[in-house]
Amino acid sequence: MQKFLFVVTTCSVLLLSACGGSSSNPSPQPVTDGGGGNGNGNGNGGGTGDGDSGSNPASQELLVSRRGGHYWHDYCEGKPDSTAVPADPREMIVPGVNENKAVLMNAWWQTCQDDNQPANCGELRQRREHGLALVAAEGRPGAASFFAGDASESSYSFPADAYAEMWKSVWGLSERPAQYDELVAQRWGMPLSVVRNPYPLPGEDPNANANGGGSGQLPMGITQLREADGTWTGQLNVTCSICHGGAVGLADEAEGMGPRYGTNSLSDITVMFSELARLAPQQAALAIISQNKVRGTGNITNFQLFGVLTIADYETIPSYLTIQAEPSTGTEDPPVWWNVGSRSAKFYDGGQVTDAKRIELSFHFPDFFNDIEAAKQWVLDNQQDSDAWISSLKAPVWPESALGEIDENLAEAGAILFHAKDLWAPSLNNPVSRPEGGNGSCASCHGAYSPRYVNDKTYLDSPLLNGIAAYITPIDIINTDPARLNGNSQRVADYSRNNWFAYSDGPFNDDGVSLCGDWADESLRGDRELGYLAPPLYGVWATAPYFHNGSVPDIDGVLNPDARPAIWRRRSIDAPTDLADKVVMGFDYSFKTGYDAEKIGWRFDKIECGSGLPIPLIGVVTPGVDCNPLDPNGASLQDALSVLWSNGGLAWNLINVPILTPQQIEERKIYNTKLYSQGNGGHEFTSVLTVTERRAIKEYLKTL
Repeated sequence: MQKFLFVVTTCSVLLLSACGGSSSNPSPQPVTDGGGGNGNGNGNGGGTGDGDSGSNPASQELLVSRRGGHYWHDYCEGKPDSTAVPADPREMIVPGVNENKAVLMNAWWQTCQDDNQPANCGELRQRREHGLALVAAEGRPGAASFFAGDASESSYSFPADAYAEMWKSVWGLSERPAQYDELVAQRWGMPLSVVRNPYPLPGEDPNANANGGGSGQLPMGITQLREADGTWTGQLNVTCSICHGGAVGLADEAEGMGPRYGTNSLSDITVMFSELARLAPQQAALAIISQNKVRGTGNITNFQLFGVLTIADYETIPSYLTIQAEPSTGTEDPPVWWNVGSRSAKFYDGGQVTDAKRIELSFHFPDFFNDIEAAKQWVLDNQQDSDAWISSLKAPVWPESALGEIDENLAEAGAILFHAKDLWAPSLNNPVSRPEGGNGSCASCHGAYSPRYVNDKTYLDSPLLNGIAAYITPIDIINTDPARLNGNSQRVADYSRNNWFAYSDGPFNDDGVSLCGDWADESLRGDRELGYLAPPLYGVWATAPYFHNGSVPDIDGVLNPDARPAIWRRRSIDAPTDLADKVVMGFDYSFKTGYDAEKIGWRFDKIECGSGLPIPLIGVVTPGVDCNPLDPNGASLQDALSVLWSNGGLAWNLINVPILTPQQIEERKIYNTKLYSQGNGGHEFTSVLTVTERRAIKEYLKTL
């Protein structure tokens, strides 16, 4: 009680009564009809819904997080294999759910698979373990790789010998550096695997000893192929981890830190594929379909929506070129996998429902030119296992030993602000249009997390909706860069109606459009406005940079639009002294030197406009692009590029020159918010928060 009174005092005095919610949304009251959580501190938040929250103090806690993942995995924790698995809570997200509640929902669930629910916890665990090998790969038996499924042979693979000698053939060094494996990981922005992920050095037999595989160590995004009996082949290929295998802190800085599946703001896949293409020309295929123009970002949407959704139906190449004439979706930040189990829709605009799982294996889609029906069957056979592993991932816990202790009193005040502060209260004069419904808080869009609100029926229909975010915020409210929305146009939606990855085989609505297809389609979304899906915020402190295009380097800038830099560069690791100016190092992901615990994000340096030389039409990010006037009225090269790229996704991909020098790679570390699709505007409704309120909310976000 003392602690609760302290928080109330903090809210009413320090935060000027801002924590309490609007007059139309009174402060939360405990639920007493059996909707409460178990309150046992195990991270399950609202629990199983069979408790009495009125008599359970834990149901009123503020600082509890289940850290993402999926309800099924939490439910099965510690239970026997024979335990039956309950229904998926996301199936509750249908029209009418949470109507007139504080938390908004409009991204409806749709069941696409008839074998979603495992029979018991044992089957769920089996799915997860196979999915780990399938998706994480890293030399595990059954690993999948780029356009190869889990086959031991692929036309896209390349020899380990060639990889082992890139220092000479690609980098132009005179001798192999002692730390070569680490330097490849730095150059491409993919940490070395923490598990054994071997490759043979030149002259090595990968099957010559008990350990096998070779004495080299690969980064997370590369795997050595294996035969069905486990025999190593000496052939390498890339995996999903080129975009989804990153690092948060160093392994020796705090427990649970280091390389991590599910998030990566480090990689430069264009550099990687450009260099691999010199070893194996077929590796240039992805560079044609999907590129990034800034290190740490990607364009997987372009690969999936414009690539696999079209070229997989290769008999319709004219349609493929038609789709590529649509605007490019541009720069995107790789989405966080540990939030997949807390979403009802996927892609930044909610473009497909989460249960549309085929697209998750599109990068590993087997050689469809050879036998497309067999390729589709491979996806069907493996999609549940891959999804089970992806949705089981958990967000890291804020490492107090490395980044400082969380101020629990301030965090509790932030939790109340997050869930109950009406950003559109009349006295605040918020210049942004108010969403229709909800209580005007951060939780309205991002979901409820604290048991006090999870167990409050004015917030959620059921505590099982704990931490689930299912609201697509209209673009005129969120107002972040619109390129992603423009790229997923109605023409793309029209084409996808006939595509297998977009479930052209149904289920269908009354217009004959697949309910598991592209929800930008007017026939599916109806009167719901286009916009961006507010993500769940589990582990948000570890997912910088922010917004769907990665344009804001820290949470401080998310909450305060005035704090966002126009042109910036995340800090890099220093090169070894003897290799200075000869190798390219990656971003600094250590907590000691690379992380800003106050602003909550990775440290960066502001870049002044005009400090670099613009190179017309090559796609290299240079800070001079936005200040290179083409006429007295102020038009710039950026304006010309925007016209070009907004009229052709193919142009955005293809207008590049080969990356041949370290200086070109270094320039790709610069984020220029003046470039097409990289704007840092929007989310401006948080400008009404005070400095003290922002500080409290940031402290709370550390606990999720």
